[in-house]
Parts: sequence; structure tokens; C-alpha cells
Amino acid sequence: MEARRIKKILVPLDGSKNSLKGLETAIHLAGEHEASLVVIHVVHALSQRVRMQQKSGEEEVPPSFILQAKKLAIKNKIPFSSRILTGDPGHAVIEYANTHDIDLIVIAARGLSAFKKIFLGSVSSYVLHKSKIAVMLVR
Repeated sequence: MEARRIKKILVPLDGSKNSLKGLETAIHLAGEHEASLVVIHVVHALSQRVRMQQKSGEEEVPPSFILQAKKLAIKNKIPFSSRILTGDPGHAVIEYANTHDIDLIVIAARGLSAFKKIFLGSVSSYVLHKSKIAVMLVR
């Protein structure tokens, strides 16, 4: 059986310290496999910020951690792209991965979830259980 080559790695970021650990791991893997990196940030559909932007029609400005991710990828000569999505974070990660030829999802075990002390992380748990492609969980 021939191993499948990793060409495109998806990294969901929420700005937490753990999600940035996932980014570092993904950059390392991308370098080893000559893969590109796709960073996504999902703004929960119910957040006040999204409602305000929908009313005003403003463009979403990338959060500082997306800009930091881009700088780190460029420094390591990793092809980089990013997207800001709106919706349920777990569902959005799975849908994006399934529709954009992603080979691997690298996700942190815990992010900014209010229940992070109780659960593995609601988004990472959802992605781990629902994904049809490989998932690397970073702690």
C-alpha cells in the first residue's frame, strides 16, 4: 500500500495559545512534505461582531493571529492562504476540508471553548469524530 502524499494542510485557528501550537506543528509538517498551509478562522454565527458587520457591510479584517500565522509561514517558505468563515466552527472546519482537497487537518485539543476544562474541546472533538480525512490533534 502506497502512502498518500500530504499536499494541503488545514489549520483552524482561534487565537488561543493551543491553536498556535497546532500552527507550529502544521508548519513543521508542511516543510517536511512540501505542502501548502490553509489557515481558517471561524467566527461563530451568533457572535455580536458578526451581526454588527452584517448590518454595516464591512469587510472582515484578518485577526492579528492570522497575520502572525502568515508571517511564520512566509519565514519558513511555506505556501500560505487563509480564510475567515462564519458559522458553527466544527461544522465549518469539516465542510471546508471536504470541499477544498485538504489532506490533513491539524487542530489543537483545546481552544477558547467555555467548557475547555471539562471536554477535549468541543470543536476539536467534533472534527476528530466527523472528519473523513486524517486529523492530527495537538496538545
